Parts: sequence; C-alpha cells; structure tokens
Amino acid sequence: MGTPGWMPPTETERRLCEAGARGDWEGQVAAVAGEDLYLVVPQQGQDPLPVYEDPAVGGTCIPVTTRGMLPPWHPQQLFDRVSVEELAQDWPNDKWLLAVNPGTPCAAYLPATAAHRATWARVRAQYGVRPGGLLSTHFGGPLHGPLAQGLACGAPVAVHHSVPWNELGTAFLDYATDAQLLREQWSVVDPPSWQQRLDQLLGAQFVPAETEAALRARDGGTEGGTEAVPAAEAGAEGGKKAAEAGSGQVPELVTKYEERFRADGLLPADGQVKSLVALDYAHAVALVRWGLGARFCTPPQAEQAVLRAGELARAAYGSWQEFSAGYALGRALAFDNGWFGTAYQEAVHIHRVLTQDPASPWVGLPFS
Repeated sequence: MGTPGWMPPTETERRLCEAGARGDWEGQVAAVAGEDLYLVVPQQGQDPLPVYEDPAVGGTCIPVTTRGMLPPWHPQQLFDRVSVEELAQDWPNDKWLLAVNPGTPCAAYLPATAAHRATWARVRAQYGVRPGGLLSTHFGGPLHGPLAQGLACGAPVAVHHSVPWNELGTAFLDYATDAQLLREQWSVVDPPSWQQRLDQLLGAQFVPAETEAALRARDGGTEGGTEAVPAAEAGAEGGKKAAEAGSGQVPELVTKYEERFRADGLLPADGQVKSLVALDYAHAVALVRWGLGARFCTPPQAEQAVLRAGELARAAYGSWQEFSAGYALGRALAFDNGWFGTAYQEAVHIHRVLTQDPASPWVGLPFS
C-alpha cells in the first residue's frame, strides 16, 4: 500500500501506512490511539458531525484527520481535537465507519461496532496518551533556510507540547485551545492585541531588564545584540535602572543557576549565559503559531514574524547552545525561582532533547 514517491509527513502517518500495508486493523488503531485526531468544526447551519457516504468502502463514515494530514491554513476551515477514546464513548451509529485521512495515501477505515470501539479503548489504554516533551518534525514543513531557523527558535515550546517544531499551519493544538491559551496566558483576544504582544516579545520586553543588562555588561556588550536590551521598557527610569544594573553585579540566583547548568551540561565548564532574550524570541514564535491557529494573523504575517525572531536570535547569540542556555535561564528565573523543581527539570529535558537528538533542528540546522 502507499503511493510511490509519497512521504508520510510525520511518524503517525508512517505507522498508519505500514499497518494498512500489513492489513493490520489493530495496528492502524494503535497508530492513532495516543494521538490527537481532528474533526472539522461545523460552520453555522451545518450538522455537528461531518458524516458522509464514502464510495471507497460503500458505507457511511465520520472523517477525522491526523495532525500531519491537516489541510493548509484557511481562515474559515477550523478543527477540534478529539481522541480515539472520546470517539469510542460518543459514537452515534454501530454501522458507521471511522474514516482516518480518507482519500489520502494513508487512509484507514475502522469499523465502529460496540466490540470494535471496546478495542479502540483498550488499545488507547495500552498505548496511553502521547507524552509531553517529545521532538516531532513535519516533513512537509520548512526543513532548511531562514524560515526553518526561525521556527527552530520556537522549538522548546513545540517540544513542551509535543507538536512538530516546523509547522506554520492550521493549528498549534486546535482552534479553541489556541484561542484559549492566548486569552488566558497572554491577554490576546483579537488581531490588534496579538500584534501588540508580538511586538513586545520581539522587543524582548518580558525578560527582566536589570538582569539582562547585567548579563550583557558582563559579556562585554555582545556585538550586534544590544538592540534587544529592553532598557526603555519602563521609560527613562527603567533605562536608568538597567544602566545601573549593567554596571553592577549579576544576581546571585543567576550564578547559582549557571553553576548547576555547568554540572547538568547546559553550559560548558567555563560557560556563562550571554542573554535571556531567547525566552522572549521562543515565545514570539509560539505566539505566531497560536495566533495562526486562532486566526488572529495570516500565513504571510506569520512568516515575516518568524523570520524576524530568527534574525534577532542570531544578533544576540552565536550558537544553538548559547540560545538554549539563555532560554533555560529565562524559564528558570520566571518559573522556578531557585527551587530546581519541575520547571527546572523540564528546561533541562528540553535542552537535552534539542541538543542531542540527531533529528533535532538544533543538531541539523546551522544557527547562522
């Protein structure tokens, strides 16, 4: 089975194709059991379920899409995430089939009688939900060049959510979740508030200005990177404070983290963190992807913003290792505060995944 020359966009579709080629029905269920599946959000006046008659199987089907097979971004075509488990619980008709990626080289038509749905639930329990902290690549997305480099700056957030690092498309998680995350975590509710937040992140206005100035002063005011210091964040007073801090000491908490970073391999033996702005640039790329998902921006706007994040990252750092240490320290100062707890362990895990996995963009892509 499969189409000559067709490449599965992610591991999920590859597993689905291989199970289909073996005629392994349970293997097809296993391929999607722990994954997000996507249902089209009905437009006003449409049936809540997109039921259709499929000539390929001569029966009534409910279509779902795996993440890698989502269609390109369209302003009106939206998707909700759903799991095999949820489908098994709410299935409306024993005679209908679940059509996974119908009409594509990795299509699977799964019978959905009560007995079959019990198998779905069993396989789901056996394989579990896809865990967080996984590196994933979309082979139809940008893999080389400046856009891929910009997207790779957002890879820590993508790994945290176990979504492909190099996607600019229909959804980050799904339409409703992307909009909710923007609203609750970033107070973004529409295109203007999205643009305002993006500008602040690209201006590195969320990293602590005094600590940032002190790091840069210690580093000798890195060439080309000074434009990102958010000294003007709080007007003249903020600039004065940042300048004073720049001539002063790096906070003790920072040196504590750097010591631990050296022990844990996030910094070389004599390494120091150059800047915290990686945290804002990584979040800027994530904000772009959430904004696309929530339909607060368009693909051309998204590409320009991601390219800009990549340019700013290259101005502030010299390598992915330096960028990673800046991101990890930014996260630790924001969310861990000297505890070396879960937030710290997550930062270490993400650093290791992205700097050691041969499939990682931080291994395969040049930084500059």
